[in-house]
Amino acid sequence: MSNPFIASANVSVVKVDGEVIPGVQSIEWKIIRNRQNVYNIGSQERVGVDVGPLYVHGLIRVRSTSTRLDELLLKEVKDLKPVQILVQTMLRTAKVKDISFDDAYIEEKTFSIDSNGVGISVYTFTATRVRET
Repeated sequence: MSNPFIASANVSVVKVDGEVIPGVQSIEWKIIRNRQNVYNIGSQERVGVDVGPLYVHGLIRVRSTSTRLDELLLKEVKDLKPVQILVQTMLRTAKVKDISFDDAYIEEKTFSIDSNGVGISVYTFTATRVRET
């Protein structure tokens, strides 16, 4: 799926539907395959697995808060629409790779502030797929 690459986080950009999200500190994601263990009746050993579809689960950490991500999170149910999250990874001034999250939804927000006085919002998202170009 992915080839190794080197990128600089401090010059890379995260966009939602083409709009740059200011203050992004980090983004992380994992690809999850729904899977269920299969057992014989009366046995404690797994005899197989039932494998289902893939989906993407991710986190975007933002210094303080993001008005755009808050808007997406707090929309009325009837107004919810998927968005595209795009990470443009850079090395100095050269683009390295685009990472696209298709059909993404912002699902959750947590906020913390520590003794250093820097507030961090963590936005959770899910997506149908991730593509690297």
